[in-house]
Amino acid sequence: MKPYLTLSLTDVCNMRCRYCPPAGETYHTTHAIFSPEKVLGVCQAAVDLGIRKIRLSGGEPSLYPHLQQVVEGAFQLGLEVHMNTNGLLLAHHLDWLEQVPGVTIKVSLDACTPEVLRQVSGSSRLDDILTGLRLGAQKGLIQRINFVLTRLNADQLPGILALCWELGVGLKIFDMFPVPETTAAWQELYLPADFLPLEGKPLPPNRYTAHFGTPTRELLVDGVHVRVKTCLDGTRYHPSCAACPFFPCPEGLYCLMVTPSLTVIPCRLGEHLFRRCETFEQVKEAIQAGMSLYAESHFAQFYRGELKPIPVSIAACPAEVVGC
Repeated sequence: MKPYLTLSLTDVCNMRCRYCPPAGETYHTTHAIFSPEKVLGVCQAAVDLGIRKIRLSGGEPSLYPHLQQVVEGAFQLGLEVHMNTNGLLLAHHLDWLEQVPGVTIKVSLDACTPEVLRQVSGSSRLDDILTGLRLGAQKGLIQRINFVLTRLNADQLPGILALCWELGVGLKIFDMFPVPETTAAWQELYLPADFLPLEGKPLPPNRYTAHFGTPTRELLVDGVHVRVKTCLDGTRYHPSCAACPFFPCPEGLYCLMVTPSLTVIPCRLGEHLFRRCETFEQVKEAIQAGMSLYAESHFAQFYRGELKPIPVSIAACPAEVVGC
């Protein structure tokens, strides 16, 4: 099984979520926006290596001016295209997205009231998000809602679960993932996913997360397929991860990413693993090297078990939360 590839299209976003670093997943790069020619060149390199799935991220990909061109181009290369979005502008893209077979959309929504949404994301435009969600679900484009659990929004989960049931989509619950830029927010807002009293029918494990990153818990809760990802459940590391000052981090080796500067990133925090490329052939070689890291990785617990955490990226862990 091969990892999927994430492409961070732009550093621009129309929200400012408390748990997200500036520029989102493009905070590693000196180039703010991916040219469509580079995006499709990277996609071709991925296809040549047998990768069949890409995830479009940002910033906010719906603000990327060449989104339709790269989605249609990736489909023509035979790729399965997944897109993460905050949903604010989703309704404006649905007509053309519906015409591209195999596109899957995941909408980040951390509240079901405008007041709490504003506290978490800086935006209270819940109606715009719900409009895009409902229209997208009617067209069969929405796979799930992504919900990041914090101390600000734990009481919002019943409403989010009801919305997922209404739309016929899944729900993925994340605990807050700390990076150096969000350490202070993590200390203030973190809640473990175990805080949620979820009861449901256990479902078979997810095939991807059984091989990469953190294994997820799969449940059927009130008719909704719920996936729970928490860093307390461990993740996957390569021996070379030991050279990283943030080892052992809570994310580990999860998915390969390429930034607008053509930097191939096997791990968000492990800068010693970054490969900065000038040509698509170098990109292909770097992706292949990253795939080898993943193939040679091993599973370990982050906070308990065979690894003792070094809380560098998290600073002083709240003892009542993680038992440091």
